[in-house]
Amino acid sequence: MLAGLVLLGFAMPSVSLAQEADTVRQSTVQPASRSTGQRENIYRLGKGVYTDTLRRDEFKAQASDVAELDDCDTTFQTFILVRRLSPWRVGLFAGPNFAYCGTWENTFGPVRRDNSLYNGAGFNITANIDYYFTPATRRLRFGVGTAFGYQNYITRGVYRDYLYGLAQNSLGASQGQVTIRQRASEDMFLTVGPVLAFTVARSRRNPDATTFIELGLRGGLFRTEAATISASVPSQSDRLVRTVNPSSNLYHPGGILSLGVFFPVGNNWNIGVQAQGFYTRLNYLIVNGLQDQLYEFSRKHGGFSAGIAVRKGFIQKKLIPKAPTVCPTCDSIPELNVMFNNASLKGTSLAYVDETNAAQSAPVNTAATAPMISWRSTTPNPKNETFTARLYYRADSVVAGATANDQVIAQVENTTDTSLPFPAEYFSGGQIVPGFYYVTVHNQQTAKCGTCMSEVATTSFASIRPKATAECEYRHRLERLEVYYRTPYTREVANVCYCNGTITSVGDTVTRLRYRSLNRRLATSAIEFDTNTVILNLRDLPGDLAQQLQAEKSKIESGAATRYKGRRVRPQVQYFRAVFSVTKLPCNGQPEQSVGSFNTTISDNTYSITDLKPLTDEQKAKMLAPPAPVKKRATRRR
Repeated sequence: MLAGLVLLGFAMPSVSLAQEADTVRQSTVQPASRSTGQRENIYRLGKGVYTDTLRRDEFKAQASDVAELDDCDTTFQTFILVRRLSPWRVGLFAGPNFAYCGTWENTFGPVRRDNSLYNGAGFNITANIDYYFTPATRRLRFGVGTAFGYQNYITRGVYRDYLYGLAQNSLGASQGQVTIRQRASEDMFLTVGPVLAFTVARSRRNPDATTFIELGLRGGLFRTEAATISASVPSQSDRLVRTVNPSSNLYHPGGILSLGVFFPVGNNWNIGVQAQGFYTRLNYLIVNGLQDQLYEFSRKHGGFSAGIAVRKGFIQKKLIPKAPTVCPTCDSIPELNVMFNNASLKGTSLAYVDETNAAQSAPVNTAATAPMISWRSTTPNPKNETFTARLYYRADSVVAGATANDQVIAQVENTTDTSLPFPAEYFSGGQIVPGFYYVTVHNQQTAKCGTCMSEVATTSFASIRPKATAECEYRHRLERLEVYYRTPYTREVANVCYCNGTITSVGDTVTRLRYRSLNRRLATSAIEFDTNTVILNLRDLPGDLAQQLQAEKSKIESGAATRYKGRRVRPQVQYFRAVFSVTKLPCNGQPEQSVGSFNTTISDNTYSITDLKPLTDEQKAKMLAPPAPVKKRATRRR
């Protein structure tokens, strides 16, 4: 053991201090360098040493082969890989050792002496293992550790002169006739006690690299063995002059106090200077060969050392459980409402009264306030939910279908408000400025794992100037209708299209749905009807189209349930989509005119248009074209 400690001391110098008072050593954990390869980056903390969470994008970039992280935006990830400082730290100290002789003058003065042993300088080597209860992020850390080591003291030369003098005065022997044999005093110790570490500075590039002060106070067991030194005169029948020998009482309690300053050198290594002192007791025997007397002594034994010390910290990599991440789902659209004169304005057309025309006698409520546009959230347990709403306006003098001339006259973006003020310049004298208006609103939720946006809720209303000419009619034609549903066998959304007189399945066709009584009216012909106004809200269309869609949904969702992942699952309708064309019939001497074609998304629960997009001729032709047949994937043979 002694040889191993000595070799370890030469390999990494260290310092110790021996004092007559109880002392303890400490060591602090030092973070490791991050230059351990590209793969090690997956354990990097989120923001330096102060965060235990790992950035998801960094983890996925470095560990894309980890199956549990294929979809980080789900609740599947219930752990976090972290890389941080271990609470364990080891250290080594070595340096010259000095015996304390009661006073500074007796220890280092011109008359240095020890009343009985004349202990001089030696060397000390101490190893320590510490465990810190306080996290490495704290400036002041507390822990407990053990220190064990070896130290010795070589007898001073003045004691040899003292023995030569005894031989010459009592036996008349010269110095050359006296034989002296000696062995140094030795101590071995094992102590345990608290340690404190105070972080003085922390590197900005590597928060794990710190400069710190360490203080330790440990107590334990010392094995103290006094020096062996004897003087005899061989020419006088090997006459004994005097001898000093260790007593059989070798074990005593004692303590160690240590104080050091350490600086980072990389890879969780720190090097610094340390002072160390110790205090215990020592028993020894003195035999006076001149008078044949035996004396037994017990004395205080203490000293100190100072030298070089090193500390080595470690990095631990572990899985930390975390609560599943619940990502937002924006599958609930806001409920939109427009009120005017205590009545709903959704889908209505108001007659604008021209007060300059005496022929008009329709009353106008001049005390009326502007329309109120509001909405409410339908999201269960919303988190960080915001809304974006816009009010569009098209003057009645603009040709219908010229969407480039639509103006956004009011809007709010990413707000928690649930209302949109109606612009004052578009309301005067209790009436709305003539024109076509429509409102869109959607919600958005933000979370750590991503964001989502709902479908758009929309409604429209108009203020129409009276015309002396006959009212024109508009023909509405539903040319293509698709229903999108999720099947029990796949995550993809499959759909069925009732278009061009045929029923076509598009997408995944793995389903057991039974088409017993499909709505043949939708499947074999287009739906047409004429009105005096352009109607774009599905619920305002004449007839029972909304009821037919509801019946169609019920037929699809009544398909045979299939056992999927341990539970019975039926098909589920997501939404309807349609191509809707509006044509102005010949009127007032004008030929038939196309108002436009629209691609609409129809909610499956409210059966209202939640998305409205005008189509160009090319887009309309492409959407009405028969869908291409879907090639089935070839099954892989094992």
